[in-house]
Amino acid sequence: MAFAQERTTDSFSRQIYFKKMYTLLDTTYKDNAKHMAFIVNEIGRILEDPQMGISKISVVSSASPDGYQERNEKYANERAESISNIIVGRYPQTKDLFEVKSLGIDWDGAIRVVEESDVKYKEEVLKILREYPVQQQKNGKMSYPRIDNLRRLRGGIPYRWLTENSFKELRKTVVVVYFWKEIPAPEPPKKDTVVTPPVEPVVEPEPVVEPVIEPLPQPVIAVKTNFLYDFGATPNISVEIPLGKKWSVAAEYTFPWWVWKDNSRAWQILYWDLSARRWLGNRDKKDVLSGWFVGLTGGAGYYDIEPHRSLPHRGWQGWFWTGSLEGGYAFWLNDRWSMEFSVAAGYLGTDYSKYKGVMEDEHLVWQHDSHRHYFGPTKANASIVYHIYRKGDKKKRQQLREQRRHENENN
Repeated sequence: MAFAQERTTDSFSRQIYFKKMYTLLDTTYKDNAKHMAFIVNEIGRILEDPQMGISKISVVSSASPDGYQERNEKYANERAESISNIIVGRYPQTKDLFEVKSLGIDWDGAIRVVEESDVKYKEEVLKILREYPVQQQKNGKMSYPRIDNLRRLRGGIPYRWLTENSFKELRKTVVVVYFWKEIPAPEPPKKDTVVTPPVEPVVEPEPVVEPVIEPLPQPVIAVKTNFLYDFGATPNISVEIPLGKKWSVAAEYTFPWWVWKDNSRAWQILYWDLSARRWLGNRDKKDVLSGWFVGLTGGAGYYDIEPHRSLPHRGWQGWFWTGSLEGGYAFWLNDRWSMEFSVAAGYLGTDYSKYKGVMEDEHLVWQHDSHRHYFGPTKANASIVYHIYRKGDKKKRQQLREQRRHENENN
């Protein structure tokens, strides 16, 4: 016999703190590693239980009075987004469950921490916090009486003390997860039966938490040049776009168009190349566009080559096309630059016309047409690569790298 189920609701919360002017999760600061890991693991446990579900995830972020309102609103917003992105990155199905709010400067919290502090001139500080306006417009200009007077009070002595001691408690993001659980309704007792008293629930220990590591932002496009070709008077440029961490696509354009010595020598090539690459190894531990790779590449182009090796001057004009397998390795030099080395081998075909130059190469005289097929090495590549990020990702990447270096030094 089936019974209706009851649904109970509950919630849990944790606070994540930030250093001054920081907007990213710093797992070395206070108990952030433990608290963030608890949030992520508990959300995972709820999502895996078919009898449980999450109704809302509230993320409320605030800043301290360490600057003007607009800048601190920006910091608070970015802190809330940083924590939300970590959770969504781990559990994409929670994306629509978030309620994100930024308080800007937490003035009420500032009053509370000052009341609980041992700061000098406490009453004067509290008078400014309670009575002075946050901002006001005068003569067409915006002023900030509360923060300006707080900074100037007693030569800035109480403000500096509060910044280093009490106000750091206000730079935080509070995460509250609201969830529900379905519980089968108890079967009604039968008549003339003894009802067994309920057994006291066993309190389960807090689950073991695992550290949470925020992934480094990755570039969205890379621009590069093969300097082996550049040194050979063959300028070129290519762009590569990562498709996740395992795949990328690239396009290359080679464009030498030189003529020397009164048309007696030509080195002219226009070549377009497309390639797809598969990046090997454990991609969770590597940046995009780094490590070993294999790929397919193909292209086509036009050429006019007159080497001026003998008289009369001879040259070749024609179209060519290639299809190759390539393999190589790339490594990062810093957060903007990397190096890439590769070789390719496959097929090259060409249809061309042979000519000779007459009357000091003022005229090209056709000799004959022909075509060739070639199997073997088709390309050697040693490129310098420049990586382009989304707006703000470069700064975030540098900050996360600094945090990880600090963690490694402490461990």
